[in-house]
Amino acid sequence: MLDLKKVAKQIKRDGLYTFIYNEMKEITGKGELSEEEVLHLLNKNPKFLQDYKTLNTQSEISNIQIAYQEILEEDTPKCKKIKQMINKNREELIRLEPYENKPDSMLYAVWVGSAVIFLIFVIHNLVVLYTFWYEKYPLAVYLSYVVVSISGYLYYRKRIKDHHKNHAMFKRIEAETKSLIEKGKKDGCLKKVYM
Repeated sequence: MLDLKKVAKQIKRDGLYTFIYNEMKEITGKGELSEEEVLHLLNKNPKFLQDYKTLNTQSEISNIQIAYQEILEEDTPKCKKIKQMINKNREELIRLEPYENKPDSMLYAVWVGSAVIFLIFVIHNLVVLYTFWYEKYPLAVYLSYVVVSISGYLYYRKRIKDHHKNHAMFKRIEAETKSLIEKGKKDGCLKKVYM
């Protein structure tokens, strides 16, 4: 939910996006690019837009640039409803923004796997330092490692499933919001769509 004209302007003028701008200049072979040329490259090559979004995410900047729609007294009931829906969807999109992309299974595996290994390490150290369970109850100790590992795997599966569910919800709300924006523009309800 980005205003591509704003994105082009930021890439050209804002120092945060210098590496994207330099890559664009390198591809075109030009010393400087106009905002229209940057916009054309954004539309032509989705990698630049993805780099922009990734950089924003890493810098804790939202990629949801929809402006809050002020509901006025003189608005028609239809316009009020469109604005209310856009505002509601805007809040949901901001909340679901971490799920904009499909889940990275490897990232979740590393995160959960690290936690599982740490728990096994803690259990091992507690058993070695404070008990004689390795001599008396070795099966119980090894079984606890198995339980931690299985729990970690089940938690990993749950996180992936939740991410898929939230990703689908994000995409559904995003499509609905785009439709509402188009309808609002067509009906003359919206003056300013993006921040």
